[in-house]
Amino acid sequence: MEISVVSCDICGRSFPLSTGPSNHFHPEYDIDGTPINIWTPVYPLSKQKYLSVLDDEKGVWKFKNYLPDFFDGTFSLNEGNTPLRYLKDVSLKYSVNVLLKDESKNPTGSFKDRGMPLLMADVKRTGKIFVAIPSTGNAAVSLTTYAQHNYIQPIVFIPKTTPKVKIKKLGKNAKIIFDRDIIESWNHFFSYCKQHQEVYNAFLADNIPYQQGLKTLVFEVFLQLGNRVPDWIIIPCGSGGNIVSQYFAFKDLEQMGLIKKLPKFVSVQITGADPITVGFNNKIVDRVVVLEDMAESKAEGIASDTCFNYFKIINILNETKGRAVSVSDEEIDKVRNSDHLEFSSLSVFAALERLKLYLKKDDQVVLIGTAKEKK
Repeated sequence: MEISVVSCDICGRSFPLSTGPSNHFHPEYDIDGTPINIWTPVYPLSKQKYLSVLDDEKGVWKFKNYLPDFFDGTFSLNEGNTPLRYLKDVSLKYSVNVLLKDESKNPTGSFKDRGMPLLMADVKRTGKIFVAIPSTGNAAVSLTTYAQHNYIQPIVFIPKTTPKVKIKKLGKNAKIIFDRDIIESWNHFFSYCKQHQEVYNAFLADNIPYQQGLKTLVFEVFLQLGNRVPDWIIIPCGSGGNIVSQYFAFKDLEQMGLIKKLPKFVSVQITGADPITVGFNNKIVDRVVVLEDMAESKAEGIASDTCFNYFKIINILNETKGRAVSVSDEEIDKVRNSDHLEFSSLSVFAALERLKLYLKKDDQVVLIGTAKEKK
């Protein structure tokens, strides 16, 4: 599949993929100098009778026919192919069919692994040997693992408060730059990339190759459900890239004539650290919501004062007639269902409890468990 053009969501102009994201900006929507995701890839997909999968190949490379053509299987670490488990006890409680897509089974224990092979392929395509990212933990672990596998030097900007267990997983060969907090990491990261042109900017919130890799989650769900679409899909939301990617995947299936409807999307954030919920419920569409006083939470992966995919997610929730849900740490503790998932991932169970009034009998609900608990 060839992606050569990207379209700007704000002004509608189209640019080559190789130049658009780095040379076209709308600073009026920047968040303290950090750009939001304004890019949509443009690519045609022909009508299909079925979703073609290369069963003899490993990792997300199985879906090569629906991924950018600069990617090949050598970048993979056998990510994907994660289980979709029917949760009988939960299903009986709500009179719906609840299934958990367990992304903790990926190589580094996170859904982020799905996007890394394509990101590394793009780094190689540009001829750069350094790749940098700001992160609070899981993304940094995933990126350093895949970078080192592909002989690329990783540079990670992380807060000083990052748990030691995650820092240890970064390995000895990664260049680690510590900052006061994640906001300082974002600013330091963008400044560093501008000053060092030999470094590939891998800001995941708007990296198109990375987000194309994430789409494979929905392709798997579609096949695991017998070529069907769930009624609801519930996804923890931090920067929002996962929600955007899964939406693109369903739109791909629709464009190929394989489905006729989209599921209702549900974003999950932490009460008091939930810009998407605040913006969706208050119908704020002319600006990105930035919370002044963000609540603290153990679910650090989805607790945020803003969202770099804000406009995209608000549009997705409106188009699919979905919901934006906020839950507290206490609510997550009450519905703890799967001890091997990290706290942020468990938020989907608390969100399901909040959605019970909207669920119809026999609805099919897919929960996305995004990462495993770090020991």
